[in-house]
Amino acid sequence: MRNNKNNTQVIRQTLAASAIALALGGAAPAFAADGNSLIRGSIVSGQGNDLSDVELIFTHKAKGLTFSVRTNAQGEYILRNLPVGQYRVSISKDGFETVLEEQVQVSIGQSVLLDAQLNRIGASDIERIAVSGTAIRLVDMASSTAGVTYTDEEIKAMPVNTGFESIALLAPGTAEPGGSEFKDASSFGGSSSAENGYYFNGLNVTSIRTGLGSIRLPWEAIAQTQVKTGGVSPEFGGALGGIVNAVSKSGDNDFKLGVEMRYDPDSLRSQHDALYQQNGVVGYYTNTQQSTETYKEFQVWASGALVEDSLFFYGLLAPYRENETWARQTVYNDRAREEDRWFAKLDWFINQDHSVGFSAMNNKRTWETTSFAYDWETNVVGEQRGVAAPGEDGGKVYSLNYNGYINDFFSVSAVVGRVSENVENVVASTDPGVWDERDGFVTVSSHTASGITEEEFIRDQFKLDFTWDLELHSVSFGIDYSKITVDYYEGQNGLGEAQGWWTILTASEDDISGAPQGTDYIERRVRTREVGDKSDSTSLALYVNDSWQATDNLVLNLGVRYSEFDNSTSTGEAFVDMTGQIAPRLQAIYDLHGDGSAKIFATYGRYFQPVSANMNVTLGSSSIEWFEYFALDQVDANGVPVLDPDGAPSRGAQLRERYWRQRGITEPGLIASSSLKPMYSDEFTLGYQQEVFGDMALGIRAIYRDLGRSVEDTDVGPVLAKKLAELGIEDNVGQSSYYVLNNPGEAITMSYDFDGDGQVDEITLSADELALQQAKRKYLALELTLEGNVTDRFRINSSYTWSHSYGNTEGLVKTDNNQADPGWTTSYDYADLMDNGYGDLPNDHRHAIKFSGAYELTDELTLGMVARAISGRPTNYLSLHPRNVDSCKAGSPWDACVSRDYGHVSHYDEHGNPAPRGSIDNLPWLTSFDLSMAYNTDISGHDLMLKATVYNLLNNDAALDITETRTRNSSVEGQELELNPDYGLVTRRQEERFVSLLARFTF
Repeated sequence: MRNNKNNTQVIRQTLAASAIALALGGAAPAFAADGNSLIRGSIVSGQGNDLSDVELIFTHKAKGLTFSVRTNAQGEYILRNLPVGQYRVSISKDGFETVLEEQVQVSIGQSVLLDAQLNRIGASDIERIAVSGTAIRLVDMASSTAGVTYTDEEIKAMPVNTGFESIALLAPGTAEPGGSEFKDASSFGGSSSAENGYYFNGLNVTSIRTGLGSIRLPWEAIAQTQVKTGGVSPEFGGALGGIVNAVSKSGDNDFKLGVEMRYDPDSLRSQHDALYQQNGVVGYYTNTQQSTETYKEFQVWASGALVEDSLFFYGLLAPYRENETWARQTVYNDRAREEDRWFAKLDWFINQDHSVGFSAMNNKRTWETTSFAYDWETNVVGEQRGVAAPGEDGGKVYSLNYNGYINDFFSVSAVVGRVSENVENVVASTDPGVWDERDGFVTVSSHTASGITEEEFIRDQFKLDFTWDLELHSVSFGIDYSKITVDYYEGQNGLGEAQGWWTILTASEDDISGAPQGTDYIERRVRTREVGDKSDSTSLALYVNDSWQATDNLVLNLGVRYSEFDNSTSTGEAFVDMTGQIAPRLQAIYDLHGDGSAKIFATYGRYFQPVSANMNVTLGSSSIEWFEYFALDQVDANGVPVLDPDGAPSRGAQLRERYWRQRGITEPGLIASSSLKPMYSDEFTLGYQQEVFGDMALGIRAIYRDLGRSVEDTDVGPVLAKKLAELGIEDNVGQSSYYVLNNPGEAITMSYDFDGDGQVDEITLSADELALQQAKRKYLALELTLEGNVTDRFRINSSYTWSHSYGNTEGLVKTDNNQADPGWTTSYDYADLMDNGYGDLPNDHRHAIKFSGAYELTDELTLGMVARAISGRPTNYLSLHPRNVDSCKAGSPWDACVSRDYGHVSHYDEHGNPAPRGSIDNLPWLTSFDLSMAYNTDISGHDLMLKATVYNLLNNDAALDITETRTRNSSVEGQELELNPDYGLVTRRQEERFVSLLARFTF
């Protein structure tokens, strides 16, 4: 009856909108296997009086599950944890006309607000002015969590590629970071792309090591996806950005069999032009002369009932094959990659009060890369290099879910599971990587891989949630526990004395190589990291939330989350141990007109971010790193070193003794401050939402986010040396750097036997002695949204967001220099690196316009559209930090100006003048238009869909990232720095236009 707009309007005028769950008047079965769904509402008579003891019977259209609930004395009802899908609802009471609602869609993590009005049988004409019927409210009066939810059917009707990020980018306040290392992760509300949480069937499937995106999922198996962008409830934690929550499909009473084939042919893929460095050498990742890419996927699935109305199964096999070729400067690669992904789910609805579900998934991916010598100037592919190199990544997921009602008022849900991720690469050739950085960036070697890694990360987790429904309160509480174990090895390619990263450089004024200024030399860098199975990271959280109907029109959600976590070294000792993290989550929602058609709301939330498991590798591992420096020996006609038979450059005399940066020390007191506190951010929102045009919702939301504290690593070596000298302690450790995990702007306390006398030295470096800026990151935004059904055939989701992200730190990662190494970026390594670092941040996209939708042209043809126009991020000048300026001035704790060893990475121009972060310019707007056409028809009672999708229809190639290094060293002693001719070189662009063809048939 929802399409009867006049009827709906009458009903809303007589219903007092109920905003939260109240006590249930009758039995409330819990058929839940899928994700926090909720349905509730109010039933009134034709005269507007509350009706108690009204029976509502809900029937899942596909599964045949039928259950009932009765209204309480206030005419209100609630059901929790229903399986997602469509329901038929019968609403009846003795002496009243029965009402039927045929189309009620239950979605993950969202309330369905179903109200109804019943008239007495044989009522007077006066009472019959009010017509029996139902109304489904578009505005949720119980929650002010922001975001979007999409069903599988909606996604299939639009040009949306597979992957969480493709869906996340449809939501307001999300942006695609620039660097190539971040293409599979989004920024939410100005936060870094490593600060989000991803969930599948209640299990945390966030990428374990880095937090950048999620593990690969079987997209055909996903029924619904919810993107939470703000006002997140306390049941979710461990993320400062956003939450992406998905639930899988499951079987029903009808046996179903389906197949789908997808083909992305290279012949229908465009290629952007190759980009060249100013010195005539092909630039980073932009040689497209040999680029091809073909993608093929075949999916087959089956589902049904093993026991009708009780035991259901769903199984999916989704193999794909991908062939890709590409070339850089000296190597051409041909890679064949494949994955035989599968997913299985079993759901058992034991009775009307209890259900369990089990799911399992494999996403192991393997590949083989064949490499050949290559000359970029002639575009000629030469002889094969070594053997074809295999590699693999991915892992497995297992989860067990339970949902049930203990009694009419008390419900429980639980999930336990394991997620594993493995990465292993085997090199085709043992040749190490050799680069010439004297004039641009030239690859000298024909190496097939510069490093070797073997890694395994396992996340075991358990989550238990309870809900207690009272008359004016609905109280939710629970516990969340996870443990990550780490097994990791990383090293450089090359055998024996050839192992390492080799670079040809020109000695600068304060060069540590031992070479005279202006002369060329060779640097060898060797870094190994090894973490045994004793290293882990655990987290524990407790939460409670009270949804309180304070008045007829006011709902207060009063929640708090308590959490604690720790990280241990490769020897099993904890170097991070944080407790007492109390995070309030508060919401106030006011029903503006008392009929559920409009609300104003305000929220406040505090969110804590655990220390990344990546830090177990980068800081807690037995990490050894050293440098050697050599004079040039044999060179070719261009002055480039000739390569020896082992692949290393020909080198002369060693210029200085081996320079040790790290010696593999994992003592917690040396690598983390004992006073370390957790990273957190606060969020405030204020908003308004109302129903418009019948079936649409208009919203406006203001957001303010403030990073309260950060956790960073700092090389305190220069400051520590002065402190030890003051205390008369001789440093006998024998390494140049002391990277310590700390809270910038606060004191650092270290404990270690620095002088080797057998006694632990307790050293405190005060905030004044460290002179580190406090981490700051602020985000202001105003969002306008309009979503819903324009007509019965045309549904849209549109938004405009004005935002400003500014401060001195992006967060866990650093996209302006493409550092996808959470917690281990150059930020705060030295205080001088932060000089002039306050300004517009890399995720600052001042304007964002988004539109997505589907229009049914006919009963068989559906046109899908996704369009975005997003202003470009700010750009920088990065140069060498001048001496005796800012943090490098005489008398500063950092007057040694160690950041100069990092090269041209500080915020100054070519004259040594300050160039504050983000103050130079902005990259161009990113505009993208994706289009799809789907043809749906019936063949002998079976469904056939043919779909063609064009991504980036206009083949725009806006720059997402550029080289921001403004200067380079002069080759002449005493001269000013030279301008870098490659400043502004585009290093990442929009993906080129490509076409995806899909055929789908269900039996």
